[in-house]
Amino acid sequence: MSATAAGLTAVAADAYVWGSPLVISMRTAQELAELFGVNHLYNEQQLSDPTTRVVVAPNVDTLYSVALLDLREGPLVLTVPAIHDRYYCYEFLDAYTEAFAYIGTRATIGAAGSWLVVPPGWSGTVPAGDHVVRASTPVLFLLGRFLVSGAADLPAARAVMAQVHLASMQTATGTPTPTLPASAANGTPQNVPDAGAAFFDELGDALAVSPPSSPTDRAALARFATVGIGPGSHLATRCTAVECAALARGVIEGQARVRSFLDTSVHEVNGWQQWPKLGDYGGDFLLRAAVAQTVWGANVPEEAVYLRSLYDGHGDRYTGRHTYVLHFAAGSLPPAKAFWSLTVYGPDGFLVENAIHRYAIGDRTPGLKVDRNGSLDIYLGHDPPAGHEANWLPVPAGSFTLILRIYLPHEAVIDGTYKVPAVEPLG
Repeated sequence: MSATAAGLTAVAADAYVWGSPLVISMRTAQELAELFGVNHLYNEQQLSDPTTRVVVAPNVDTLYSVALLDLREGPLVLTVPAIHDRYYCYEFLDAYTEAFAYIGTRATIGAAGSWLVVPPGWSGTVPAGDHVVRASTPVLFLLGRFLVSGAADLPAARAVMAQVHLASMQTATGTPTPTLPASAANGTPQNVPDAGAAFFDELGDALAVSPPSSPTDRAALARFATVGIGPGSHLATRCTAVECAALARGVIEGQARVRSFLDTSVHEVNGWQQWPKLGDYGGDFLLRAAVAQTVWGANVPEEAVYLRSLYDGHGDRYTGRHTYVLHFAAGSLPPAKAFWSLTVYGPDGFLVENAIHRYAIGDRTPGLKVDRNGSLDIYLGHDPPAGHEANWLPVPAGSFTLILRIYLPHEAVIDGTYKVPAVEPLG
């Protein structure tokens, strides 16, 4: 490293913003490998609850079908039956959190088929009748979501998921299976700032496994290479005290940019933040980093729109010390072709236990009371609101955030024409 301390910090801050989604993904990959193995499709049997802490901001509307894919040994085949009576999707997410392919209700109209998932640069023979999914990184994620309409629907949802199969196209070679770089996560994978200068060692290991494929990412990495950041590089193990301090400052400055972006740069209406291009970021590295830290694995807008709210209609942070109401006027419920739901999360982005075990309210919530004029009020509070218990969404005693999910949204949601009303405090 020949850059001045200030120059090194500046490049390190840019590299942190650029590379943090990759590091978060590789940490997530390690957790999934330990829990479910590699190239194995794991189907959840229960909906998410406060004990679900692998991926930040889990939903409670769908059963997840998840696989960590490692294509370094060759292609895999995903076989899916015809599914026309239930919303579902399989999202292919690369190591940089780009959602590059889909199978499901929207993308493939629920049709049956086999999809050959191939690594970058692969040029083998495609079996007759198979579709091809060309991965942009050797390590990637298959994230499936199957809609569940209440506890009574769980057995039927599980039965459908059990008909999906993932298999290797390769015959056993006897060679050792490639390994993933060790995770340095302290808590959840999103805690990347805690690594300090060692972040760049993690980034070097991650790049050695999944180098970038897009021109914009390659151009960024070429710049970072001028200070020694690249595949296999371990800057933190060979830097001087001054250089290590400059790298650590780069992490702090990079994270400050991400936090500032989350607080000020996202399009916000009535206290609801909406990111316009999740899953397909191009060169918007700040957006990609912010999403990786808050809703890792988010779908593209055509599949789902996520609206995040941290403030009430008065601009104050949410707290369980107050009760709030979200009022949807008649005819103004979230326009979704699949479903919508409102979920509460604690400050760490995970579900928080409550007395009635209700973590979301949506279009499938049993017993939800709609007013005679067709309007709907959702009450949010730590304690049950007298007379409105059917429409109560419990919140933690302390701070919390809200995410409104709209799956298969109408165009008015995607282009921002549809406005979610502000959440108003009652006391």
